[in-house]
Amino acid sequence: MASAKTRDFEVFETIIANGAGNVKTIDLNTFVNVAEMEAFGIESIRVGIDPSTAAPEASLFIAQVALEDLSGGFISHASYDSIYLTFQDMLTSAFEESLSLGDVKEIRYVPGGQLQVRADKLTSSADVNLYVRITGKISKLSASDYMSLALTNSLSN
Repeated sequence: MASAKTRDFEVFETIIANGAGNVKTIDLNTFVNVAEMEAFGIESIRVGIDPSTAAPEASLFIAQVALEDLSGGFISHASYDSIYLTFQDMLTSAFEESLSLGDVKEIRYVPGGQLQVRADKLTSSADVNLYVRITGKISKLSASDYMSLALTNSLSN
């Protein structure tokens, strides 16, 4: 069973959705000690338009958070490594958001490593400044939980 070592806290990042696709990295190893069987428990992810965007009402973008390298493009959201995907079109009010969490407790444990954040503008004339907020906590996992997490990760790749 996982036991919380911290209260919930937020990790913030900013990214610019542009035509070429922009990628940022969040290093979870700054927060967790894998040797102590710690993991970062992701509880929520929110991506939104930063007020510094030139024309927020005309923004159209797609963003993804994953455990896999996104520099070559987006990955399928059906993949175990895809944690969050959002598509927003402010002109038509089209909006889709999907957060892939684990078990009934609605938390996804990630045993260190890196999260990749990718953002692309689609047809917007201007780049879109985005913020990313990831809420979670550091937990110490039992040996069986950690083994289960490691097996799930290795069998999914």
